Amino acid sequence: MSQEQLITIIIPLYNVASYMRECIDSVLAQTYQNLEIILVNDGSTDNSGEICDAYADKDSRIKVIHRENGGPSMARNVALDIMHGNYVTFIDSDDIIHPKYIEILHDNLSTHNADISSVGLSTNQKNICDSPNINSNNLVLSSTDAVRHILYQHILDNAVSGKLYKSTLWSDVRFKPNIYYEDLEVFYHVYFKAKTVVHLNYALYYYRQRNSSRMGSFTLKRSDVLDITDEIESFIGNNFPELLPAAKDRKFSANMNILWLMSASGTSDKTIVSRCWKNITTLRLSSLFNPNVRLKNKIGALASYGGLRLTQAILSQFK
Repeated sequence: MSQEQLITIIIPLYNVASYMRECIDSVLAQTYQNLEIILVNDGSTDNSGEICDAYADKDSRIKVIHRENGGPSMARNVALDIMHGNYVTFIDSDDIIHPKYIEILHDNLSTHNADISSVGLSTNQKNICDSPNINSNNLVLSSTDAVRHILYQHILDNAVSGKLYKSTLWSDVRFKPNIYYEDLEVFYHVYFKAKTVVHLNYALYYYRQRNSSRMGSFTLKRSDVLDITDEIESFIGNNFPELLPAAKDRKFSANMNILWLMSASGTSDKTIVSRCWKNITTLRLSSLFNPNVRLKNKIGALASYGGLRLTQAILSQFK
C-alpha cells in the first residue's frame, strides 16, 4: 500500500464533547497514516475546543481552527480553503470509521483511476464490515450514471461523508451556508466534474443518529430541500436532459418527505403543504410508471390518489 499521497480529513465540530473522542480516535487508528486532519471548532460552548487542542498537542497531523459559529457549511469551507491534501474526505464529528476506511477508499480510487471513491454508510455500528473484500462488490460508474443512482436513491447517496475525492474537484466548489441540506445542494456540482466514480458496497462508515442532532429533529427550515430539488431539476433539465426523470423523482421524494415530516411532527404550514401537494400531484404519475423509481416512492405516489387529507393521515402514522 503506497502512502505517498497526502489525504486531508475535514471534521467540523459543534458541542460534541460526548462523542468526538470516539470519532477522532477512529481517524488516528487508520492504517493509512499520511493524513492532514483539520478539526474546525465551530463556536462550541462546551469543551469541544479544548479537546481539539489536546489532540493537536499529541499528533502533529492535526490542525485546529477555532471560529465563531457559522454552521457546518462554513466550517467545511474554511477547511477547504487551507487544505493541502491530494485527496479530501469529510467526517461528521459524532461518527466512526473503520480502521481501513481511508486505505480502502484510496486503493479503490487508484485501482480504478477514479475521481471519487465511496463506501457504504450504516446507522447500526454492528453492520460495519469487519473484513471487507475490495476485490468484490465494486461498482464503477461514469459521473452521469453515479448521479442517476443518487437521484433515484439507489445504492449511492448524496452525503459527502463516506467518500474520498480528488481535491481538484473542490477547487471552485464550496458548500452553501445556512441551509439544512447542504450535501444535496453541492453533490452534483462535484460529481459532474468527475469522470469516474467507484463504489464499494460495504458499510465502513458508522453514521450516528441522535435525536438532538440537526438532522434528527424537524423544523420548517428543513423545507429548503424543496428549493434545492427545484434547482436540481432546472440544472439537470438544461444540462443533462437524459437525467431529468431521475431529477423529477428526487423532487417528488423531497416533497413527499417534507409532507411526512410535517404530518408526523404535528407541524403545519399552509404555504408549504400547498407547495408540496402541488408538486406531488404533478409528479406522481411519472414516478408510478418509471421502472427506476424505488418502491417507497411508488407507494407514496399511489397513496396520494386518495387525496391530501388521507395522505397526511397515513403519513402521520409513520413516526
